[in-house]
Amino acid sequence: MFQVKTDSAAMGIPIWQSKNLQVAQGGFTLEGTAGAVVKAGTPIAFSEATRLAVVGKFAVAQAVATNTATDYKVLKNSNLAVGMSVTSGAAAAAKAITAIDKTNADYDLVTLEATLGVAIAVGDSIYVADAGATPKGLLYEEVTIGSNGIQDIAVVVHGTVYARRIHPVPASVKALLPLIIFSESF
Repeated sequence: MFQVKTDSAAMGIPIWQSKNLQVAQGGFTLEGTAGAVVKAGTPIAFSEATRLAVVGKFAVAQAVATNTATDYKVLKNSNLAVGMSVTSGAAAAAKAITAIDKTNADYDLVTLEATLGVAIAVGDSIYVADAGATPKGLLYEEVTIGSNGIQDIAVVVHGTVYARRIHPVPASVKALLPLIIFSESF
């Protein structure tokens, strides 16, 4: 039986501004690596027909990068990982992430195997272009993928989230979620 247990991040800080939320009907199955943690407020794509969900994997550019860059400064706490292939805007092809340096307090440095070939502006999205991964809502509560590689989840499709308490979400993704208000309140 699917149960929703909490509406706050793991540290107990609420991410939802009110209980007046609309959640996609029924549960969805999220596949992933056993033991992986997916934070509340993460953009989620899902299929009503198959009941399968996919995590939107992206980072928000923290600084400008030229069309020859292979290193990209992104806002802290993205959900990208070494080995993923990312793209941005009109990039010709996705490139694999070879390293992520999280030692700087202001940004994470994502290094790719080769340049994306496009200039990146502050606020642009650097993302994994998974098939069927266009976000439709935000993960209601933090989950840990089970030992079987799956986890039942709930997805908020209408509500108000404290934007400063979740992973940074680029404007391009926010535009896909018109019924979610990203409040800048604390």
